[in-house]
Amino acid sequence: MSKIMKIAIFGATGPSGTLLVEECLGSGHSVVALARNPDKLTIKHENLTVVKSDIQTQEELVSPLTGCDAVMSCLGSRQSIWSTVTLYTDTVKVITGAMRTAGVSRFVAMASWGTKYEAGLPFVIKWILRPLILKNILLNMGQMEDYLAECGDIDYTVVRTAQLTKDESTGREVTGVDGQFVPDAAARIPRRDVVRFMMRCVVNGEWMKKCVSIGIK
Repeated sequence: MSKIMKIAIFGATGPSGTLLVEECLGSGHSVVALARNPDKLTIKHENLTVVKSDIQTQEELVSPLTGCDAVMSCLGSRQSIWSTVTLYTDTVKVITGAMRTAGVSRFVAMASWGTKYEAGLPFVIKWILRPLILKNILLNMGQMEDYLAECGDIDYTVVRTAQLTKDESTGREVTGVDGQFVPDAAARIPRRDVVRFMMRCVVNGEWMKKCVSIGIK
């Protein structure tokens, strides 16, 4: 039987975060959902605690993170072609700082294909999305990965996803670690597959200190 855990989730009111909350609760875990607008999270459960937080200061996060076994993030930035994106590095510094004070070391975050120049990236990602449309978002995701790689005391996993969809789970996810792109994988993946993969990373202690690309075949 898997260990029952207490998991803190950032970005819990977003489309991926809400599914992650559902999956964790459905597997018997306790969840601390941190959200800027708690009212947007309509899930009700005896093992769910919802905390209002804008993730600006680490001091306010220490109390809700204390006693947690792991912290997970589905935070995301809006597409920005012309302006600099710093959300990923700004929040990861605050979150990991609070984790240290709270005595929590396990961290799993969601990112995207194309944060680095992985071998085998599809043409549209390598030559259109990465250098043009999603340049600033992917650049800052990559900076977040670099920051985590320098945190020797944080047992991180960054899950790089294909384009997310609302489709039902396929259970056919495949992975490629660090610089290895997922060969022959579809360019789209259901959010449900991704959050289930993220939860398994925490529960099973998989992909420690790794950036892992995930897709489906």
